[in-house]
Amino acid sequence: MKKSIYYSLLMSAMMSVAAAEETRQVDKHEHGVGELNIAVEGSAINLEFMIPGADIVGFEYEAKSDSDIALVNTALSKFQDLENIFTLSSSGNCNLVDAEVEINQGDDHEDEHDHEDEHDHEDEHDHDEHEEEAHNEFVAHYSFTCGNVKEIDRIDFPYFTTFPNSGELEIQFVSEVGSTSFEVEGDKPFIDLKGKI
Repeated sequence: MKKSIYYSLLMSAMMSVAAAEETRQVDKHEHGVGELNIAVEGSAINLEFMIPGADIVGFEYEAKSDSDIALVNTALSKFQDLENIFTLSSSGNCNLVDAEVEINQGDDHEDEHDHEDEHDHEDEHDHDEHEEEAHNEFVAHYSFTCGNVKEIDRIDFPYFTTFPNSGELEIQFVSEVGSTSFEVEGDKPFIDLKGKI
């Protein structure tokens, strides 16, 4: 499966930066900062975005009202049209082979402990505290095969225009040439890949 190749390549390359990554993980979930992993292997290029819900729809709690659900659905459809998110150099002659977009409505608090057995709900804390702990995340994965993958010298990110609450993408890039990282912001929304594939 293409994803397993992608993850294997990404994980092996990331071992060299594990210590720096570990430090960053402490403050992993930052509003205005999304993550993007890019892996190039052979003629394939894979991109995986992980973006806090606040950057995309303005909130991170689970969408329950009709208006919040509509915002989430609109955002998901924007991710489905990848030209709202990024564009690869046309010289790479790339064709999309797979796209998966979802939102992880991540309030795992219920799994962390049993409310009834461990403490009295009223005395210890209230539900609002836990509402704020939910960190929903949009996850989008795109896989391409390219006729001239080595010709991809730039990736542009209309993402910042599509989702103006997003301030930065932290990018980990892996190819057969090696691995590197980028920080991309809305005022300079592209990465230069000359010599990196």
